[in-house]
Amino acid sequence: MPTLSIEYQTDAERLLLEQAIAYATDLHRLALAAPDGTVLAACEDRALTAGRHLLRDSLAAALQARADATDAQKKSPAPGPKAATAAGC
Repeated sequence: MPTLSIEYQTDAERLLLEQAIAYATDLHRLALAAPDGTVLAACEDRALTAGRHLLRDSLAAALQARADATDAQKKSPAPGPKAATAAGC
């Protein structure tokens, strides 16, 4: 079985990547298992429901990352005075 290595920055990114892979795997399995004449309808239904869930989770993770970054900036101490350069600027 082929393998895939993915680098991620946060646990939220890792979770979203795992969810996207699971989503694609689920659609593939559904397409293979659906009875003739129902494949498109079954896959469209799953794409609309599970796809929306994946998009909603992605959006929530992005917004939470922004909120976390903003909170971290607010909590960090104010920067001190900058040191003068060697040229005296």
